Amino acid sequence: MLHELEPLATSPVAYAFAVLLGLLWGSFANVCIYRWPPTEEFPEGRSVVKPGSHCFACKTPIRWYDNVPLLSWLWLRGACRTCRAPFSARYLIVEALTGLLFGLAWFATVEVGILFEPLDLRLVRFAVYAAFCFLMVVISFIDIDHKLILNKVTYPSVVIFYGLGLLVGRTWYAGLIGAAFGYGLPWVIGEVYYRVTGREGLGLGDSMLLAVIGALLGWQGVVAALFGGSVVGSVIGIAVLLVARRAETPDEGDARPSDATPDATPDHGPDDPDAHDAASDAASDAASDAASEDGVGGEHDDDEASLMRTELPFGPFLAIAAVFYLLAEPWIVLQFRLVGG
Repeated sequence: MLHELEPLATSPVAYAFAVLLGLLWGSFANVCIYRWPPTEEFPEGRSVVKPGSHCFACKTPIRWYDNVPLLSWLWLRGACRTCRAPFSARYLIVEALTGLLFGLAWFATVEVGILFEPLDLRLVRFAVYAAFCFLMVVISFIDIDHKLILNKVTYPSVVIFYGLGLLVGRTWYAGLIGAAFGYGLPWVIGEVYYRVTGREGLGLGDSMLLAVIGALLGWQGVVAALFGGSVVGSVIGIAVLLVARRAETPDEGDARPSDATPDATPDHGPDDPDAHDAASDAASDAASDAASEDGVGGEHDDDEASLMRTELPFGPFLAIAAVFYLLAEPWIVLQFRLVGG
């Protein structure tokens, strides 16, 4: 039967199926992102199963037809149908991103490997790659919001992706070496950095994330994630620095009295009880840090934004690089085989 489906596997219908599957899992990713992190009320996080999705402003359950990935946010214009409390655009971004990654995973596994692997193995490979992309999305957005990479997510993921790596043809020792290398290398780098500078470098959460990456992709995936994550982090960090400096030196025409600051309206999503704009949090944290370090009215060079003081979690950069390596690997193998390697 799978042989009969072979022509359909590379058709637009197949890609539409993969993207739709990604949108559905992206909707679930939103639930995980908002419920798994610990809060004062729920130190262990919350269940992703119950209660069902509801508006935390008015407590109204989200109807099934208002919970359609991507479309619901658009036709409701990003607000609760009942009380019109705004839902964060984060829901839209996470769902669209996950759908895109699932589509790319379908291409990287089902289409690229058509000359070398049977369809059943390619479908298994797609499932594994899609699961990895889903996990990287969840970990990245939790890290962005809370600067946390949760052990309750990474510990079982190391075991799970080691086993899934065996399903797609990786040797039994590749994942073990990759997980050990992924955890050990950043731990050593962070320890040396702390001894030399007295400041924390890579956290153990980043080490556990690299252990997950290594369990599936081996030590090569760990190296690619570290190198690629450093490049991506540097580019984004410099962009953030330039924006911060521009914000610190507004044009004279844009100056306004301090009491004319517009009120901020927090975002409330169906699974975000205390939702507010992460950018506002980052800005207020940066302002309080500057006030406590430099003093009121002090004139110091440190008042200017600097790359060293721009706190960006490294986990999302590692995840971006790991997903890129994951999706590029089948294409690299294909090119290698075609030239007779």
